[in-house]
Amino acid sequence: MSAFEGMEDLLQDFLVEAGELLAGVDNKLVDLEQSPGDHKLLNEIFRGFHTIKGGAGFLNATELVTLCHLTENLFDKLRNNQMTLTPEIMDVIMSATAGVRSMFDTLERGMQPGAADPAVIAALRQVLVGEATVTKPAVPVAAVPAAAAPVPTVGPDWNAMFQAIATPSNLTRATTAVQPISHDLTGAKPEQVIAAAIGRRATDKPGAAAPVGRRDSEKARDSSIRVDTSRLDQVLNLSGEIGLTKNRLNALRSEILNGHTDTETLHALDQAVSQLDLLVSDMQNAVMKTRMQPIGRLFQKYPRIARDLARSLGKDVELELVGEDTEIDKTMIEDLGDPIIHLIRNAVDHGVESPEERRAAGKPEKSHVRLEARQEGDHIVILINDDGRGMNAEKLRGKALEKGLITMEQANAMDERQSFELVMLPGFSTKDVASDVSGRGVGMDVVKTNIQKLKGSIDIRSTLGRGSTFVISLPLTLAILPVLLVQLGGQPFAVPLSMVREIIPIQLSAIQEIGGRATMVVRGEVMPMYPLNHLLGWTAERPPKFGVLMQGIGQSSFILAIDGFMGREDAVVKSLDDFRPKGVSGVTTLSNGKIVLILDMKELFSMSRPGHGVPRSAFLFPQEQAA
Repeated sequence: MSAFEGMEDLLQDFLVEAGELLAGVDNKLVDLEQSPGDHKLLNEIFRGFHTIKGGAGFLNATELVTLCHLTENLFDKLRNNQMTLTPEIMDVIMSATAGVRSMFDTLERGMQPGAADPAVIAALRQVLVGEATVTKPAVPVAAVPAAAAPVPTVGPDWNAMFQAIATPSNLTRATTAVQPISHDLTGAKPEQVIAAAIGRRATDKPGAAAPVGRRDSEKARDSSIRVDTSRLDQVLNLSGEIGLTKNRLNALRSEILNGHTDTETLHALDQAVSQLDLLVSDMQNAVMKTRMQPIGRLFQKYPRIARDLARSLGKDVELELVGEDTEIDKTMIEDLGDPIIHLIRNAVDHGVESPEERRAAGKPEKSHVRLEARQEGDHIVILINDDGRGMNAEKLRGKALEKGLITMEQANAMDERQSFELVMLPGFSTKDVASDVSGRGVGMDVVKTNIQKLKGSIDIRSTLGRGSTFVISLPLTLAILPVLLVQLGGQPFAVPLSMVREIIPIQLSAIQEIGGRATMVVRGEVMPMYPLNHLLGWTAERPPKFGVLMQGIGQSSFILAIDGFMGREDAVVKSLDDFRPKGVSGVTTLSNGKIVLILDMKELFSMSRPGHGVPRSAFLFPQEQAA
């Protein structure tokens, strides 16, 4: 039973507000370390601990009150010039805030926190009585939650996709319990996959509802969002306008059913439909804005992490935050946390040099790491930049060869950019001995996997001796995705429009075979060609007629061969939450009610080993192949 029976709402409100206060205190402490005499910062930190203590008192969290009270008293002495802030005292304060955060974790589990670390309490009391020698408690370095290494995938998992869209709740959420599938869909035609899924929906029984427990309530709280009232007012006004337009359409419908089909009535109908189209578009944009949150809420926890890690490594690092007001979809913020932590830890551990190395290289002892966010068109760009040692492409290739991750032939064919991307291979690390910070070859692999799950990309730029920059590019929102509808046989598929450069007709005479791979020259550039049926593993009934020139797979371009296309559309993406089918990023529904699969081109491209290419014969009729 929870220790807060009847106080759950008060507890959740406290955890949200106090968590934000503590994150702000952490950032102010990092600033205070640079300006120990800043009385404004001292007063703000004092008020932060005082507010947290007051909320903890309402919850009867006695041990949390005690820890906050001692820390508050310490800051009271600092702000009244009764004490001078020293590095030793700052370490004690940092340990106290870490203890407060640990108690928050206990409260989240519905339990009263136990006593703080006796070493922290003793150190606080020593400082308060003015003892010259302070027993300094260890300052913990913020840990990164372990993430499972991605499981290799082979070929599109259409059975999993079939289970996802074959249930009654197919377009709202993935099922929690799916009955075993007896159908073997391997090699099935696209239309057969969809038809079987739609046909099975009528006979399937809904899966049993999952029990709602503490984990579900935590998820609900984590998915809560703060919305500016002006944005909600806009949604309310638009809903009212849509209601009025709906009434007008109903009235016009009645008139038309009663035989009033004159020009004036039809013109009024056309105007009402146009107005409804504009209002729905405005409503869609307004609702999307309610999902957008300042990325600063994510950034605010990183200065403390960088500071603690730098201290543990004996380095002097300043983390600069830029673009904290940039807004990003709330659903993406949670998934971005761990990748950015990994990149910042790598910058502090691997990227920047020790003070001795920096002095020898003629650099300032203090190193700078910059975390920046900005919006570019319909994408959010996040940059993690350091002024450290940079990366040596030749050394990276040598390490990858030594670990057996690449062959000598692959190493010789790599350019500098491809060499930098080796750091994101599973198992790659430049360190010979793993430590509690890094060296196990998992972090960057997880970063790449998580960014790809968000339909984003990561690019690495580095100059030896001057530093490195990791550039993350993400779609502005995951809820609506501009797509190009392409056809394979009679079945439409959706591919992200952001990857499409142009559509070109395919003529057999223009296809050349180079090194066993079908290619086509477009404005002087030789492009490899890959039929969509080849990527999906299906047998084509006819040669493809069109090519979609696509950009974005490993910074290279290729031609996706298709049977036809149906134009562009802004797809409302329905994700498959409980699993991720290989080669499918989601589903959407067309205006005619037809279910369309949204293909994950990057995953399909990598799974089908496109580097081996397809021969020119893949573009011939069967009788032409026989000839």
